[in-house]
Amino acid sequence: MLGRRETLALLDQENIAYELYEHEAVFTVEQAHAAGIPHQELGAKNLFLRDDKHRAYYLVCLPDRKDVSLREIQERLGSRRLSFASERDLRSMLGLVPGSVTPLGALNAVERRVEVVIDQELVDAGCVTVHPCDNTATVLLATKDLIALLREYGRTVRVVDLSPFARRRLTDEDLPALLALCESNPAYYELYGERPTLENLAQALRELPPGCRADQKVFLGFFAQGELVAVMDIVRGYPDERAVYVGLLMVDGAWHGRGIGSQVARDELHRLRAKGFSHVRLAYIQGNEPARTFWAKLGFEPAGAPVSTPHYVAIPMEREL
Repeated sequence: MLGRRETLALLDQENIAYELYEHEAVFTVEQAHAAGIPHQELGAKNLFLRDDKHRAYYLVCLPDRKDVSLREIQERLGSRRLSFASERDLRSMLGLVPGSVTPLGALNAVERRVEVVIDQELVDAGCVTVHPCDNTATVLLATKDLIALLREYGRTVRVVDLSPFARRRLTDEDLPALLALCESNPAYYELYGERPTLENLAQALRELPPGCRADQKVFLGFFAQGELVAVMDIVRGYPDERAVYVGLLMVDGAWHGRGIGSQVARDELHRLRAKGFSHVRLAYIQGNEPARTFWAKLGFEPAGAPVSTPHYVAIPMEREL
């Protein structure tokens, strides 16, 4: 069975580059954050799961701030009903104890009954931090190197998008759904001073700040069971090359109160940070207290003087990533 020393020796043997951070024993994501382990934006949490027949076992690795239900994981994997594997299974199959679960532990699975599932977001981020089979240390390594190592030693690895929403760029074909979503937020458009129409929303899909290129903008839609539930308008590299500007974040009125806006915002900010952007700017409409409160809870602070438009006053906000 690989422990910390053996795991690090294996990484050295395979010429895998990594950074090692030693710290007090941590058993939860919250404790890991409190311990001040570097690269928290690349932190992962690991779930050791089994199906209801005790035939299929999965070691699921996903960003530590991502909330995905077991049912959603089950649907993504196409598995039978999932639950957490027992501590006994964890010890006997992976040689690990609670708090030290890591995809590297799959190297201890002699019978190779454990499938490692890596969230696509960790692949997109490029690197990930995981325990070297011991929760008093953390290693930062390239996600592709982690996957390659597991596969080299005969372990099954599957990369799966575990986001709770399907995410894609909106096109003109999505305009009717976008209009319905906007119309479900009448209070916002009362402050905005202009009602949504297919025509002005088509313009919004393409509208750019001065001096920006079309490839800097992405108007994203987030879908649940095929239904558009949220949208987010992002311009990258504006107002400077390391900045991002958020033009709009809106959740369908029927989905309010479920934390969707917060999750969408946090996920996108995480992606932007992983791509090397350093700060995000936006502006809310003066008088839109729910928007001010929402962004403040996500760490945004006032940034500069209000900007007057023909219909409303915009209050700039900004935060570091």
